[in-house]
Amino acid sequence: MTLETPERIQSMWEAAATQMRERRHPGDFPALPDIPAARYTSDAFYELEKKFLWSRTWLFVGLAHEFEETGSYRTYTLNDAPVVVMRGRDGDLRAFHNVCQHRGSLLMKDEGGVARNMRCLYHCWTYDLDGKLTFVPDEHYFSGLDKAERGLKPIRCEQFGSLVFVNFDAEAEPLLDFLTDIPALWADIPLNDLRLFDRFSFEVDCNWKCLQDNFAENYHAKYVHENTIDKVIDSKTSALQMLRGGHNAIVIKSRGMLTSGMGAAFFKSENDTAEEQASKLAEISRSGQRSYNVFPNATFPVAEYLFPIVMVWPIDAGRCKVEVSFVKTGEGPANEQLDQDTLTFFKRFIGEDLNALSGMHKALAHGGIDSIPLCWSEQFIYNHEQHIDEIIGRENIPQGLAVVRLDLPYASG
Repeated sequence: MTLETPERIQSMWEAAATQMRERRHPGDFPALPDIPAARYTSDAFYELEKKFLWSRTWLFVGLAHEFEETGSYRTYTLNDAPVVVMRGRDGDLRAFHNVCQHRGSLLMKDEGGVARNMRCLYHCWTYDLDGKLTFVPDEHYFSGLDKAERGLKPIRCEQFGSLVFVNFDAEAEPLLDFLTDIPALWADIPLNDLRLFDRFSFEVDCNWKCLQDNFAENYHAKYVHENTIDKVIDSKTSALQMLRGGHNAIVIKSRGMLTSGMGAAFFKSENDTAEEQASKLAEISRSGQRSYNVFPNATFPVAEYLFPIVMVWPIDAGRCKVEVSFVKTGEGPANEQLDQDTLTFFKRFIGEDLNALSGMHKALAHGGIDSIPLCWSEQFIYNHEQHIDEIIGRENIPQGLAVVRLDLPYASG
């Protein structure tokens, strides 16, 4: 937590406030080159992301408690590939390509559940929870079939606390190495105790990076969220820290001393008394809102007891899906009204983001803008885009679509 000590964050807040007062760009921060706008619309770049990014990166897929029972499973479509994550009889979580090794049928068809085994509905080939092929009807029909060689194809699956990640790349670095500074920054969060409270999703007509960029900067907060989040945080007084590996960390100063919860106290419930309606003040997270972008597509605006994990998944070059998983710690208060107010507040201000982003893909796609200038408070976007290029490989990127490589000032504690 040396990167987020009160003294360090307070010092960064004071520096940001001074820059605002003096209306100057931070002298020790590099000017950010424009980003080619075509990165957000190009089918060729989208295909490069599919080939190199989504197939080689650790992706958050859920919480360990969603797989508590032996045989608990969830299915996914990740980078167009059907995937199943399953709790084995030995207690381990494993991920597999959700594909029967006979004729390629989709194996587990439900979104989730509990199963004694994995049985194909087409020809009844049956696999144990560890992916081993255990039963083939009329096995003697096959000449020399070796069931030991026909198990499900595995996918890397690792945990950080209760957070479950998968990676299609068998040679990928371990999850904890991939997360670089994130584990140290989250040392105070009860990661082993997180449980799913609610999950919902929606689709948006823009490239996935447009929406991920939105969650990586607060330059828009005063204008898009004037009547919601801007009431309780001072978006211009932020401690921004780019991290190695394309991750980012921000602490935004609150407008008052706060207590607990993710924005819940700001929302005026219909059940509040007149006095409560007049005095209820936002509660983000004590003195500031902490939020983290975990490369490539996750945002964790952490808070006490209840907070969202926001995932952005591509559908095609101009459309994406947002999946929001609200998680709660086991020690959280049993306050149903507070919980519902938190969700209502979140849906309200994320709706403001979606209104701002509506029509963006059409606007970007037809030659009306060539490149995207970024300011100091949008630095996380550059960190994200530059790391995408590093994963894809600059030699694979068509001319005019790569960002200029910079030696970015990564945080060090």
